[in-house]
Amino acid sequence: MRLELASFPVRRAELATSTRWAEGILTIDAQAVRSLVLRDPRIADVRLELTHPGDSTRVLRVLDAVEPLHKVAGGTAFPGFNGSPRTVGSGRTHRLAGFTVVEVTDFPFPATGVQAFEEGVIEVSGPGAEYSACSDRVNLLLVLTPGAASTNLDYDDAVRRATLRVSDYLAACTRDLEPPAVMELGGEVVASGLPRVVWVHQVRAQGPMVQTFLYGHELTGLVPTLLHPNELLDGALVSGNYKSGSKTPTFRHTWHPSLAALQERHGRDLDLVGVVVARGHHENEFLKERSAHFVAKLARMLRADAALCTYEATGNTHIDFMLTVQALEQAGVPTASVVHEYGGPLGTDPPLVDFVPEAIALASSGGIDRRLRLPTVERLIGGTHLAHRGEPAREGLDLPIQELYAVTVEMNARGIRAREF
Repeated sequence: MRLELASFPVRRAELATSTRWAEGILTIDAQAVRSLVLRDPRIADVRLELTHPGDSTRVLRVLDAVEPLHKVAGGTAFPGFNGSPRTVGSGRTHRLAGFTVVEVTDFPFPATGVQAFEEGVIEVSGPGAEYSACSDRVNLLLVLTPGAASTNLDYDDAVRRATLRVSDYLAACTRDLEPPAVMELGGEVVASGLPRVVWVHQVRAQGPMVQTFLYGHELTGLVPTLLHPNELLDGALVSGNYKSGSKTPTFRHTWHPSLAALQERHGRDLDLVGVVVARGHHENEFLKERSAHFVAKLARMLRADAALCTYEATGNTHIDFMLTVQALEQAGVPTASVVHEYGGPLGTDPPLVDFVPEAIALASSGGIDRRLRLPTVERLIGGTHLAHRGEPAREGLDLPIQELYAVTVEMNARGIRAREF
């Protein structure tokens, strides 16, 4: 698979009457975007807001965030949603780098348990910005009002499809432009003798509100599946996980920090032989063990010399993760892992939910239950009070960083590490 990934960086965005990209400025036809969203009656209204890094802004009720992609050749970006579920990862793709389309909404029907909404807060400036996904990007916020949706799941589907339509439309404005940068990925001949590395990407899939989609279909019945890295870059994985800071937004599936690091080293000091997508948070020990050994089997079939394992979510899913590390090591595949810690507000409590003796190469991206004091902001988008606790949200807040948007993957992306004292 050979993919040309053309990047058009966005430094600033403006709402206007036409959509175009020029020298880092993206102008957005507001009416065209509204029409794309509102053609689905399950959405009653949409308000468009923009944020830029450094704005004194706090955003509540954040669901997914998508970096716009458009396939110039080789299929359709976000296959299974914007087009048929045919294999992607080849041809040419244009992306609006540093820009995201962000879903902001309440759900129309009450829900409890795992399906209950958990707040995801984007701090665009201040001390919380370091931990908030999207704080360092230009964002188009789709502030949505539910329409004729029959259930929360029905509304969720409408929101996802509208966001992906808008994302494709925005990136398509670059279709006939010469990109500032193009990466050529895959198709090259890799020198023999380089260590063969597989990336194991464990995602969450528990059902509505806590799921991930592969080629347009949710993953609750998934056994570990092998993908070419380029498939992720074209949007084969789409997020539907809204659980607090442990979610991985779609824009981090399409360019995950671990994938980016491995791609940069591919052909130089390692051979990235594939990506294994595995489901986390299985319902029982039997399914967890079954999945772990499927991963190990695929790694052996790839003749992998080493594996890098990452995961999203917290709690129960750590057990799936540690069993996978154990199975890989027992199969003779040395495994490095990136984990986030708990440890309590002061870092003095046990940092991991689960552990196996074979996990001898753990890299910590920091503790997620340390607390932050957030300042008063000038602008509040998405609500007036925190959804899960009811506190007024404009004034100063004191909260654990795991309540910030997608903090676990963002700490990984920004190189945050635990320190030993």
